[in-house]
Amino acid sequence: MKEKTAPKKTWLQTLRALWVPLAIGIVTVTALALVVGAVWQDYRTALMTSQTRQMELVVQSTADSIRVLLEEYADRLDSIAEKVAADAGLRPTVARSDTIRDVWLENSNGEVVYSCYELSAVCDVLITRTEKISYWQYHSGDEHYLVMKKQAGGKTVCLVVDATVMYQQLISEIHVGTNGYIMIKNDDNLVVMHPEAVQWGIKVVEGRQRIYKDRTLDLSSLSELLRAQQEEEAGTLDYYSYWWTDPSLPRVHKISAFRHLKVGDSFWIVSAVVDYDDLYEPVQQSFVKVVFIFGGVALVLVLFMFQMFRLQERDRRSATEISDLKTLNQTLEELHRSEESLAHGQRLQMMGTLTGGIAHEFNNFLTPITGYADLIMADADPGSEIYDNAMEISEAAQKAQEVVKQISSMSRKNVETVYDAVSVEGLLHRTRKLVETNCPKNVELCEENALTGECVLGNATQLQQVLLNISINAIHAIGAEGGKLTIRGSVVPRRELEALFPEEKISEEWPNYVCLSVTDTGCGMDKETMQHIFEPFFTTKKTGEGTGLGLALADQIIRTHRGRIRAESTIGRGTTFYVYLPVLEQQQEREQLQWGVDSKLRILAADDNNKVLDLLDKDLSALGLSVSTCSRRGELRQLLEQQPFDVLAIDESLAGSSGVDFCMAIRGRYPGMTRIVMTNSPTREIVDARSHGVIDGYIVKPVSASTLLAQIRSSRKE
Repeated sequence: MKEKTAPKKTWLQTLRALWVPLAIGIVTVTALALVVGAVWQDYRTALMTSQTRQMELVVQSTADSIRVLLEEYADRLDSIAEKVAADAGLRPTVARSDTIRDVWLENSNGEVVYSCYELSAVCDVLITRTEKISYWQYHSGDEHYLVMKKQAGGKTVCLVVDATVMYQQLISEIHVGTNGYIMIKNDDNLVVMHPEAVQWGIKVVEGRQRIYKDRTLDLSSLSELLRAQQEEEAGTLDYYSYWWTDPSLPRVHKISAFRHLKVGDSFWIVSAVVDYDDLYEPVQQSFVKVVFIFGGVALVLVLFMFQMFRLQERDRRSATEISDLKTLNQTLEELHRSEESLAHGQRLQMMGTLTGGIAHEFNNFLTPITGYADLIMADADPGSEIYDNAMEISEAAQKAQEVVKQISSMSRKNVETVYDAVSVEGLLHRTRKLVETNCPKNVELCEENALTGECVLGNATQLQQVLLNISINAIHAIGAEGGKLTIRGSVVPRRELEALFPEEKISEEWPNYVCLSVTDTGCGMDKETMQHIFEPFFTTKKTGEGTGLGLALADQIIRTHRGRIRAESTIGRGTTFYVYLPVLEQQQEREQLQWGVDSKLRILAADDNNKVLDLLDKDLSALGLSVSTCSRRGELRQLLEQQPFDVLAIDESLAGSSGVDFCMAIRGRYPGMTRIVMTNSPTREIVDARSHGVIDGYIVKPVSASTLLAQIRSSRKE
């Protein structure tokens, strides 16, 4: 039996089935048409406003340039006139330039009695007369001159400026639209500058009627424009006129952007003229494109709705298949996210490895810097400039070492912040230098130091970060009005802290504290604000200018240093922040290279960086110590077998292998030899090796003779 085929639908049945998507399509197209109309109105207005604004900016820029140039000419004329007035027989001179052509002297009858460069020109018309200077237009052939005149005793000094060149340099290269131009008129509508040389020195309306007397010109709209330009200082107007630069003289719709240029007690009018179609046609073309885009969107939407209607029947039959596809898609997405997470972790691991390598290389660079600085300081007089310069180099290297340690902390585990004896005077001095680089000219920076060599135990980088953050906040509080920023340092007894912080228990281990204060003369804070300044995410700055974490972190850092921080403030008078840190009572002096180490010691240094080896060889040999160096593991074993050594200083990663493992391997063979590892950062492996006697000590790079000898002495004492 043959299967029955479904009867074909008639066009009326098809129309009934499609009335919903058709209705939606018609409503959508109508709504889009209304939206397009509204968008067109707003778009046309906005774009025309933008383009006319650009014309106004061009006119303003041109007017400013001409004003500056006229002031320069006026100053030059005043200078010459003063000399002529002082010496009646003076024959003035002037240096010629692209625009300045000559200087004349006229008698009381207006006759030129002296010309510096013998330039002659015919007077056309008076442009503007001010209280001191009068501006005249002259010409010689096709060249036009702006002659500025000023009385000097019984004579008139005239500065001759080439107006043609001036127009070419300042104005002619400025393109306004397709065939637009810029012109200048005086307050009586006399053309001062124009792209057509024939129109220089004529009245805008009367002069053109005289020039084009054989043509019938309708200048009523132009006259309305001129009247508006006389009454208003600046603006933009459209009008009907002719293209004077076109020989056929077509009548067109124009737009003029104009601005008054003050000349003494009078003014000139700087006007930019452009064809209205030059501005409107791009707007119209853009709108046509927008219409096509909206039409395409409307068509796509109609087709989409039609297709969606057809797919409704299929959706019901494909529900199970779609559910399976969703499950599969979610599984694939989870797998993709897992792959991305794994790749991200691998990238982070690679970055950590790369960061550790960079820190290692920087420590190798810093080693000769620190070592040679110590050598210079050892040989120089402590009061000399060479000693001070070497001290600056050494302190900068130490600061760079702190930065390297912070970099290393991101790539290694179990590494704690290194605390050391920090000179408070040096900390104060370095902080002032850093603040100076961020301090504006209206803020006076002062340092008042009452310290006498006190030191604190802590991390110099973190402490400097706290002081710098407080100082930057103080500069912001002072603001644009200006003021004074003072950084002070002094020593206070523990009882003063007990009085200032009665609710807290102040440790009795330290009898004295260093007080570092930062005082500004800024806006100050009220009591309510003062109660929240050390809270995380609290800030008085505008949104986007501060995170509110600076003072909270500062309080945390100071407390980890067993110190305290507080603030005092008065509205309108300023703010003072006080930082208290416990003083180290027994601070060793800076140990020189001549520390008490037996000069008969035999030292073997092993490092794959030859610069480190050269430095140690030179420094230690200068002290009379016996030094041998090597850069390869095989060479190291040969030296140990050939001769005895008292000290082995080995790099942690010599030739890609572990220095700790090597010390462990030779521990039983050379029991009397002091084993010291040179490392970029004290890892847990190195610390454990020292505590278990595998090595006798370690030093953190950059290494120098002084640090190595200090570790040797410490290890041999133990």
